[in-house]
Amino acid sequence: MALDIYSVRAQLKAIELIPRVNTFLYDTFVTDEGMVEQEKAIYDFKKGVVQMAPFVHEDTGGVLMGRTGYRTNEIEFPTIAPERIVKPSDVKGRSFGENVLGSMTPDQRARKMYVQDMMDMRNAIQRRREWMVRELLLTGTLPIFEYTEEGRSMKATMLADYEFTQFFAPTNRWNAAGANIVDDMKAITDQVTDGLGDPGIIVMAPDVASAMLNNDKYLKLLDIRNVDVGSMRQKYKGQGVRYVGTTVDGIDMYSLSGRFIDDKGVETPYIPSGKLICGDAGIIKQLHGPIYQVEKEGMDADYVWYVKQEVPFRHGSSNGKTILNRLTSRPTYMPYNVDAWVVATVL
Repeated sequence: MALDIYSVRAQLKAIELIPRVNTFLYDTFVTDEGMVEQEKAIYDFKKGVVQMAPFVHEDTGGVLMGRTGYRTNEIEFPTIAPERIVKPSDVKGRSFGENVLGSMTPDQRARKMYVQDMMDMRNAIQRRREWMVRELLLTGTLPIFEYTEEGRSMKATMLADYEFTQFFAPTNRWNAAGANIVDDMKAITDQVTDGLGDPGIIVMAPDVASAMLNNDKYLKLLDIRNVDVGSMRQKYKGQGVRYVGTTVDGIDMYSLSGRFIDDKGVETPYIPSGKLICGDAGIIKQLHGPIYQVEKEGMDADYVWYVKQEVPFRHGSSNGKTILNRLTSRPTYMPYNVDAWVVATVL
């Protein structure tokens, strides 16, 4: 029996083959830990310094060490569910990019539109994941907004606050006289290390990279050092990512350009002006929650439960002569160690 290409089973297989849009912050800092069946994720995250073992008298027992620095929290899974509506007029006439003579049939046009809708919605979900990771990295919080009235209204529903305190500001801004970028970089990486993190990568706003590259004192210091230890060799990597160089401590630096439209309709840079993030790859944990949906109409309707990152849904309305395509995902994010990275404002 042939598989219905519009069935959820077929769509799930097809979605796994759709390439994901590149999202640098997500791709760099997130570790995917799969899906869970519960409605809330229960997790541990670390904050604080490590303890040394205590001295004891040889004739006594040991001294109890408390498990300080660990906290157990729970967080709900927000739901992301973009939709697209297909109307008769969308498939009757020539579509975008189609031959001017309109060589496709309405059925072929509908199938092509479905594939494009799935790609667009998957990319939209991935960009929302990128935003969630960005918020967590820059602020140590994860705000969730719920859209109502078909997207015309928005209200805050959840806020996970991880009590992030790892901020840094130099004595002299990097675009001012007297800036000491080398010492500031060392202070930033030391702050990451003090928080039990590993300073493996630095991501900065483009204006921060420009200030660094225009600082003669910083460049001259790199010139007299081994080029394998400290160097400035810019290279564009695509998707707004530019390799800037390597610090004197051997940490790779990247600038990230590009903007997005936030939930208030404001055009916003991925990395705010004057800021940089220093941390290591994989410091943010990703989990996905279960997805429930009703796939049948009538008396035999029931909830269908999926433990998947993304689940498609397709529904046709005979009265309205429309078809609705939806893609649902329920991701959430939390740090392994909330002190493992530093956000510096250097301009």
